[in-house]
Amino acid sequence: IEGPMLYSKEAAPESWPWVLAGQVEDFPHNGGVAVKHGKEEVAVFHLPGQVDEDGRWLCVQNLCPHKQVRAISRGLVGVKPEGLITLADPVYKSIYDLRTGSGMSHANLNLSTFQVKVDEQGQVLVKLPPADQMADSFARQSREAADKKDFKPPP
Repeated sequence: IEGPMLYSKEAAPESWPWVLAGQVEDFPHNGGVAVKHGKEEVAVFHLPGQVDEDGRWLCVQNLCPHKQVRAISRGLVGVKPEGLITLADPVYKSIYDLRTGSGMSHANLNLSTFQVKVDEQGQVLVKLPPADQMADSFARQSREAADKKDFKPPP
């Protein structure tokens, strides 16, 4: 699915709820975990070695925009010398800026991003749209992409 990301953490409305993703100890250091949200999934990454707080916990859609495989959470995380945090899709090897969701190897492939915080009890919370709204948005985006390419599923 080519084009802009559906959701950006910077544009998240105040009305979106904070959704429990798990406890801090549930997340591997320097890796990601898929978290179910209704019919959809997000990928939450824990990078404790990051100096700046906004890079320690990151969340993007778990759906690969290239082939719609739910595998982004298993991607390879890297840090460039200038501090850019990257994510390589584990299947198709597309590379993204993990902070912004912007496609680096394919500028038209982008990941939605979501805010993450950890509360005093060690709960990891993600600010997400309502589950049905998120599912409808991703389904609509997929239909529009298929229509644009005149894709017809086999009978």
